[in-house]
Amino acid sequence: MTIRFPSLTAVLLGGCIALSLLSGCATVDRKIQLSYAPIERPFGQQSGDIVVSRAEPPAPARNSRGEWIIGSINNVHDVRQADVLSNRSLGEWITDALLLELKHAGFSVTYAPSLPANAPRGIVISDINAFLNVKQGTVSDETRHELKFNADVFQNGVKAKTFTVASRDGKTLPLSASTEELERTMLQSLQDAMRQIIPEIVALTGKK
Repeated sequence: MTIRFPSLTAVLLGGCIALSLLSGCATVDRKIQLSYAPIERPFGQQSGDIVVSRAEPPAPARNSRGEWIIGSINNVHDVRQADVLSNRSLGEWITDALLLELKHAGFSVTYAPSLPANAPRGIVISDINAFLNVKQGTVSDETRHELKFNADVFQNGVKAKTFTVASRDGKTLPLSASTEELERTMLQSLQDAMRQIIPEIVALTGKK
């Protein structure tokens, strides 16, 4: 009886396939918490009422379970393997941050689904575009994030100015990107956006 052993090529091929399958199984959706903490920067003590509203995107990205899709996890070839999910929409996250920062600046702020025509001061957030991508390598992960939105500022029902706010960030991590690292990336990006927009709003609508 002759016993045949698999060739070295067959063993290596089988090992590569097994590793590929294991790698694919290990890539699962990641869910992060979208939180916000105010930035440490004085804007003076303002006063007056401001109403904030936002225009929702026509088709916000959600999965079959209703979770918000805010990015992707890709393999080394940049092919999507899984999703980055959040506990809330990007629009709600950005709006809550803006409300908080305006309150800290001294304004009396309220949110409304649509801007009242007689509001003395109003801000409408629109054209929200954000993503967080993770490219998984063999020894490191690369994260790439971009956040962009418009803010239309109204005074007595008339649009006074439109601000375009953008923040970008990219990192190479020596190990796999942790949930905490992804949450920190999102937080720092939104704080950077608030550093851009709050001084502009104060200069336009605050005390002269």
